[in-house]
Amino acid sequence: MQRPLITVITAVRNGGSYLAETIASVQAQDIGDWEYIIVDDASTDDTAAIVRDAAERDSRVRLLQRNECGGPYAAANDALKSSRGRYIMRIDGDDLSPSNRFSRQLAFLSARPQYRACVSWWQAFGEDGLIAGSQVTVPQPGAFKWYLLLRGASIHSGACIERSALEEIGGYRELPLSQDYRLWCDLTRRNWLGVMPEVLSHVRFHAERSTNRRSGLQRQLALDIVREHWFALTGESCSPDELEALWALGYSLRFPLERSLAMLNRWENWWQADRTLEASDRQELSSLSEIRRWKLLRANWRRQPRRALIEALGWGCGQVAQWRPNESSFPAR
Repeated sequence: MQRPLITVITAVRNGGSYLAETIASVQAQDIGDWEYIIVDDASTDDTAAIVRDAAERDSRVRLLQRNECGGPYAAANDALKSSRGRYIMRIDGDDLSPSNRFSRQLAFLSARPQYRACVSWWQAFGEDGLIAGSQVTVPQPGAFKWYLLLRGASIHSGACIERSALEEIGGYRELPLSQDYRLWCDLTRRNWLGVMPEVLSHVRFHAERSTNRRSGLQRQLALDIVREHWFALTGESCSPDELEALWALGYSLRFPLERSLAMLNRWENWWQADRTLEASDRQELSSLSEIRRWKLLRANWRRQPRRALIEALGWGCGQVAQWRPNESSFPAR
């Protein structure tokens, strides 16, 4: 049997509400040389029936069923073991891809053989269509490697990866959450990940989406990844308090300002010493640094002493007294 060019993978549990639309968006692609493996992670709704119905109508669609729920990454590894395509396209069971996504991503990788994977920008949508102002950009590869120490901007539904690269990495670590974050860190450190500056993924926002139910476990697993990534890039260890400061900096949380700004300075010193960065990477990281500084101050300004703001901004007392964190004071990103 001839191998398909692409294997599309969806790991889903209880996704019956939206899965048919996701399948239709894959079937609408302007490249038809694909197989679509959908792993039902022990759903208790009609997920399996929806996939079976699609498979009866389209032989490229395949259902794998797990008897016990193993989580999205164990399910994705099942699909990877069964895959035959040269490229793996990921899409979550509630998201949609524009019809040119596959062709655009393959053309991108073909023109840039130094990369073995790529991700795109993405935009959220809801019941009323695209959500204004929800477009999420992803930094270019050199900058993204360092920005991942603060936050992960990418999303699974915009990922295209050579199957051999994903196998070489060892697939996904089978932990409950956050392992796509670990994948971006690994790919950027290997210099395998390209970034496409265009929206090729539409991410459905709804009440049951996993990102709307962030847990303490998800946060802890993400911090473990940050710790590993920091050590891999710098050779330094991060204490739990320093990791908390990085997390607050990346997600604009209330946290002692001096400690977060100290970590911002350490982060800046490390990426500035990276001689592999292009001038455009440095410019982007400088911009991202200022955005994170502003957003951290906005989150903390009411509870911080005036002296801390003066030292953080290099302002005079009069400027601090007059400053108010209105929306126009901050970059959009």
